[in-house]
Formats: sequence, C-alpha cells, structure tokens
Amino acid sequence: MRSRNEKPNEGLAQWLDRFIVAADHGDRVPTIRQLKQRFSISQRNIEKVLKPYFESGRLVSRRGSGTVVQDPGHREPEPEWESDLLVLYRISDSRLAHTVLQETEQRLKSRGVSILQMGYSSDEHMLSVLERIGVFKVCLIQIHFEVLSIELLTALKRHAKSIVVDGVSAVGIDADAIGTNWREALSIAFRQLEGKGHRKIGFLTSSHEARQIAMARREFEVLSGWLPEPDSGYLLEIDRLPGAMQIEDIKNALRPSLDENGKLPFTALIVWGVVEGFMLQRALTDLKQDIGAGLSVIMLGSTDFYSEHIEVFNMVGNSNTEKLDTFERVLLERIAFSGSKPKAHYLKIGQVEHGSVQQV
Repeated sequence: MRSRNEKPNEGLAQWLDRFIVAADHGDRVPTIRQLKQRFSISQRNIEKVLKPYFESGRLVSRRGSGTVVQDPGHREPEPEWESDLLVLYRISDSRLAHTVLQETEQRLKSRGVSILQMGYSSDEHMLSVLERIGVFKVCLIQIHFEVLSIELLTALKRHAKSIVVDGVSAVGIDADAIGTNWREALSIAFRQLEGKGHRKIGFLTSSHEARQIAMARREFEVLSGWLPEPDSGYLLEIDRLPGAMQIEDIKNALRPSLDENGKLPFTALIVWGVVEGFMLQRALTDLKQDIGAGLSVIMLGSTDFYSEHIEVFNMVGNSNTEKLDTFERVLLERIAFSGSKPKAHYLKIGQVEHGSVQQV
C-alpha cells in the first residue's frame, strides 16, 4: 500500500529500486498487467517509469522471458540475426505496391543485405508466422492502408531491432514511416482545377476508413465548401482499397451521376486509388466522356510510374524513384544501427502534365 501523499509513479519507482537491488541477474519483473493491478496506475505511466531503467541497462527485454533484471557488469550477447532485413507485406491486388518491394529488395541485395520476404493476409496470420522465425536487424512492413495493430507492432519489436513502415498512416510510434501526405496532393490538384476555372469538381476515391483515405475525403469536403456555389463538390466512392479498383468499379461509381444526355454534373475530376491509367481511360471512354476537352482529369499517384498516367493524365503525387531512394537510405541506416531517432519521412509532392486538364 502507498501512503496518501505518495504519487503512484513514485511508489512504483521506489518498489523497482528495492526489487532490483534484491534480485539476481535474469530475475523476471512482474508483467505490466500485474504492475497495473498492484499499483493501480495506467500502462502509459508504468512504461514511463520503466523507461529510465531500460535506458540505464538495469532492466532489459528478452524474447520469451519478458522484462528481466540485468547485472550492470553483464554484457548481453549479440543476437543471432536470422537475416538483416525482414520484409512483410499485406497481400493486396496493388501492382505498384509489389513493384516497390521488389525494386527495394533488388537494390539492397546488390549491397549485400540478406532479406527474408513474407506475405500475410491478417494480423492473426502474421502473429502465428512470427512465432516460428528468429530475430532481424530491421523489419520493413507494408500494411497497404490497413491498421497496424498494437499487438502486431509489439510482436514485431520482439523480432526486429528497428521497424520501417511503408506509408505515413502509421506515425507517432517507435518506427520510421515513409510515404506521401495525400491530403496535400489532393489540395494541390484541387487548386490547379480551380485555377483553370473549374467550379464543379468531383473526387473519385475509396470508401475505406483507413486514416489516410478518410482524411483525404474530409479534405475534399472542406475544399468544396469554398467553391462559389453550394454542393459543387461531388464525392464518388468505391468500396475497394487503392490498387484494387477495376474498370467496372469506376463506371459503376460514375454512371449514377450521368444526366439524360450522358453528361456529368462536374467539369473536372480528381481520381485517387486507380493505379492503372488504362483502366481509368477505358472507363471514361466507355461512358463517352471526352478526357481533357469535355472532362478535365487529375490522377493522384506516382508521377514517374508510366502505367499510372500512360502519358494521358495529369498527375500530382510522389516520385517512385524518390520513394525507392528513401527506402534504401533509411533501411541501410537502420541495418547499420545509425542511432538516429525514428521519424516520418514525407515524400515531396510533384506534378506532371499530359494534357488532361483544360481551361473552362
């Protein structure tokens, strides 16, 4: 029991000091759940109290043993690394996502980096796989807009010294995140269309609740509110993740908006989530929409990935080359244990024109 004037964190810290002094090297510290019950404080406060003990080396986390006491004079042996890099990717239909991993792997292998690459369909699937593999210097995970759960993140920390995430939907955690701020890209595309005189603008995207996608939809609603006429922004949603949209999905999303003359109620369209330009071109052609002259179109995606724009559509987004360069640099730094703190690495927003936007 702690005294009435004793702060909860101080009580735990004092107890830890006594516990460590009396303990032998390798003795286990009670779990966070046990400490929560004993001291009636939150997990966040427990982790805050434990942090200086880990930093000083008085406590260490061992795979399979939890948190244990370490003798100050004891030196932990170097882990036996299974490979330099573990690449995990959530299985998806996105060819661009696969290409990014393949090209990153080729670059790193040419530098002598050993790599194990594995796909997974769910967190439960990956957690079961992680139980059967060893320890890696770095884990690169591609979650493809899905949630990176605390349970999976915790498991990854037991199997990798550092974590790098493809995408900036997972920020504010102890990992590097590399990706694009798609709200920024959307805003630039919207302003471009406004600058060309468009006052009725559509946004075709995914209906998924992933943070990046949901925030882009919200950004479009905010931007649309600044158009001169009310209800001049048209949000068109497809129930598929980016990269999985097909020609019929695009046509089905646009068709209900056509009037009796086959005209859309907007003069410009921003598209995010269609990663194959020929699909968008085919869908618009089938619906008898004149790209550029009749309907101005901007795609959000990789400005230097030919199959996205097919030299037909104006693009606003990231550079695939810059993304690969950033992956290579960050992963090599982590493999070399550079010591720098993990952070979000936002890719620059660029644009290319192919004539799909015209002045009204």
